[in-house]
Amino acid sequence: MKNELIIFDCFGVIFGEIAPKLFRKYFDDEKAAVLKEKYFVAVDLGEKTLDETFNNLSLEAGISKEQIIEDWKSLIKLNEEIVPAIEKLKEEYTVILLSNAGLGFVEKLMKEYNLERLFDKMFISCNLKIAKPDPAIYLHCVNSFENKFDKVYMVDDSIKNLEHLPEIGITPVHFTSVEKMMNEIK
Repeated sequence: MKNELIIFDCFGVIFGEIAPKLFRKYFDDEKAAVLKEKYFVAVDLGEKTLDETFNNLSLEAGISKEQIIEDWKSLIKLNEEIVPAIEKLKEEYTVILLSNAGLGFVEKLMKEYNLERLFDKMFISCNLKIAKPDPAIYLHCVNSFENKFDKVYMVDDSIKNLEHLPEIGITPVHFTSVEKMMNEIK
């Protein structure tokens, strides 16, 4: 077993993106970006619930909360290719999950799709009251282990979440495909 840690993002890597697609369904790009920042930053930090955000989006879009929730659920798509890749990596590496998300959502998905087994630990931003790209959240994950790793990777689809990681000793892996990710890690 290598003394290395791989940190995986959830949305955009293990599952497809949900919030950005939902916002783009109802709003133009500019308004979608503003509203995503307005509502989901608070959810990611545990200051608001996902349910409160669905209420707010319902008002903003002028459609029912039930429709928002139905559309949200329809966007949940597992990246089937990633599961065997993580299983293979877990044979040699310590593997954890780090996600910006609201209370209980990721944990529910991990259980529903039987993915908890893939990770040695899971960290969700709302529970920590800090979110990516704040360096403190990455350091919290790494420092949650007693041993010091020889190398730490962060796999994320967001350049914004990766750009400053080398400054804190983490190797960024920009996720665009499973094949590219595996080549960058191995």
